Amino acid sequence: MKSKVGLYLAVAMFILLLSACTHGTLEKTSELNKPLPLNKTKITVGSKSMTEQYLLLKMTSLVLREHGYPVNEMVTLDSDAVRTAMEAGVIDLYWEYTTTARQYYQKQPPIYDADEVYRAVSETDAKKGIVWLPKSNFNSSWALLMRDDVAQQLGIRTISDLARVFKEKRSTMKFATNDEYQQREDGIKRLQDIYDFVVPKNQLVAMDTSLLPQAVKESRVEVAVGLASDSRIKDHHLVIVEDDRHLFPPYQAAPVIIKKTLDQNEEISGLIKPIAEVIDNNNMRDLMYQVDILHKDVTQTAREFLLQKHILQP
Repeated sequence: MKSKVGLYLAVAMFILLLSACTHGTLEKTSELNKPLPLNKTKITVGSKSMTEQYLLLKMTSLVLREHGYPVNEMVTLDSDAVRTAMEAGVIDLYWEYTTTARQYYQKQPPIYDADEVYRAVSETDAKKGIVWLPKSNFNSSWALLMRDDVAQQLGIRTISDLARVFKEKRSTMKFATNDEYQQREDGIKRLQDIYDFVVPKNQLVAMDTSLLPQAVKESRVEVAVGLASDSRIKDHHLVIVEDDRHLFPPYQAAPVIIKKTLDQNEEISGLIKPIAEVIDNNNMRDLMYQVDILHKDVTQTAREFLLQKHILQP
C-alpha cells in the first residue's frame, strides 16, 4: 500500500512539473495569481496533448471562470498520464473518450453501441470515484478518408460502396493505416470481415498517423484509416467515407470528474453540460482547423465559439 501511495505522489510531482513547463503556452501567469473567491473551490482541469483536448480544456476553464471558479490548467502527455493524475487526485476534471476508457483503462472488449459503452464505462469508473457527466456528439473515432474528387468520381459515399467498387472495378487500390491498426483485432481484419473484401498485404501501407491525410491528398494511396476529427480533412479536400455497418467503436467525448469534487460543487455538472450539448464533429473540426491550419490562438478560438453559442456572455 505504501509503495502505491509513493508511486502516486511521484507521478503527481512529475505531472505538476510538466504542467509548470507547458502551462505558459495555454494560460497567462496573471490568471493564476488572481485572488481566489472565498466561496469557490479551485478546480484543476486536465488535458491530453492534442488540439481537440486543448479546445475542450479551454472551453471548460472559460465557463468555470465565468461562474467564479479559480481554475488551474494542466496539460499532460497522453491518456495514461492524465488518467493517472486523476486517480491520484491531482486533476479534478478533464474530457475523456468512451472507447478509450473501455479498452485502454478498463481492459474490456469494445462495445459498438454509443449509449451502451457510455453506460458501461460510467458504471465501472463509478467504483473508482470517477463520475462521467453527459456525453457529447463529438465522436473522435477512426474513419476511412478519401479525396473528395476521387470519391465522387467513383460514386463512393459509404464503406459498402467502397467495398463494391474495390471488388468490381478498382482492386489495385492502396490503403494506408498506422502499424497499430494493422495488428489490432478490431483493426484492418474487422474492416475486411464486416465489409466482406480483402486488401492484399502488398496494397496495405503502414505509416505514422500524422502522415495519413497527406498520403491521401498526394494520391500515394486512395484510402487511409485516419481520425475523423483531423483538421486537415477540410484543408486537404478529403471526405469521410460513411461507416454504414458500424465498423468503428464510438469515441464520444464526455467530461469526467472526481466524485468528491462534484459532491462539493454540484453546479459544475450543469455548467459544463451546455458545452457537451453543442459540440459535434463538424464544429470541432472547424475549430481545430482554425487553430492548426490558420494558427489562431486556442483560447480566443474557444471563447469565440462559446460566445457564438451563447454559453458565455459578451
